[in-house]
Amino acid sequence: MNEYLAKMETQLKKWDADLETLAAEGQKASDGARAAYHERIKALRASRDAARQTFQELRAASGAAGEQLQGGMKSAWETMQKALEKAAAELHK
Repeated sequence: MNEYLAKMETQLKKWDADLETLAAEGQKASDGARAAYHERIKALRASRDAARQTFQELRAASGAAGEQLQGGMKSAWETMQKALEKAAAELHK
């Protein structure tokens, strides 16, 4: 479980960096594009925060509860990763 938690913590840090990169790109965009960046990044940060909350709960849990949360964590992770990839692709058009 410790290895899994370390992997998830590393992923959260990567998402933080990815979001900051997108935010910086958004500052360079035109006014119309900047609004789209802002809205998308706001939604991505909310998803990231939800994943971080699940991660914190998983760290605090043990035994069967930890295993159950691990399943939820996987789902939250996949959702966040797909949303980040989609946003990056759309915003880079």
